[in-house]
Amino acid sequence: MILHGLPLSPFVRKVMFMLAELGLDVEQKMVPPQGDAPDFRAASPLGRIPAFEDGDFKMSDSSAICHYLALTHGSSLMGQADPQRFARIVSYDKYADEDLAPPALQLLVERVVKRVRFEQPSDEVAVATIINEQLPPVFDVLDAQLAASGQNWFVGDAFSFADMAVAAHLSDLPLAGIELDAQRWPALGAWFERALARPSIASAVEAARRLAAGE
Repeated sequence: MILHGLPLSPFVRKVMFMLAELGLDVEQKMVPPQGDAPDFRAASPLGRIPAFEDGDFKMSDSSAICHYLALTHGSSLMGQADPQRFARIVSYDKYADEDLAPPALQLLVERVVKRVRFEQPSDEVAVATIINEQLPPVFDVLDAQLAASGQNWFVGDAFSFADMAVAAHLSDLPLAGIELDAQRWPALGAWFERALARPSIASAVEAARRLAAGE
């Protein structure tokens, strides 16, 4: 198996989480978005990361890759044995990609990508707008759902792909030097602490941190 993409990308990290949870060995090729390596483009014609190869099978959507991995390796992380659990997991993945990802990723672009890739300073006015206006409504929803359930993870007391999907984007914050306000969002803060302590997540976030630091 080959994973194309940089761990700075939350979508790449999502797949890294799944691979680590399943204990799968993978060759990771550090390819940036719009890279022109032929094997990368064969798996991702539009140049998006991550791209993935498993023999002749090629795919370039992070969620589709994770579904494929969980299903082919008999994992319960997708909750496919229980239709209601599966539906809830899918809904969190969608919420993370559509509502959490845009502002969180923009923080990463401002604080990390501009510096690392373009040698440009961040727009701190834009950063403040994201932190003070764009992210709080998303955090309010996630915190309320965790608080209402009273459980450790987003879909019950078992870690699932829902947690990977949210953690992939929320982990943009520490990479961008932003701390989640655990007093304002206590349930989400406690969940995030548990998530970051999980080896599969910790290792991918650390790989991203090293890349951001130029180590």
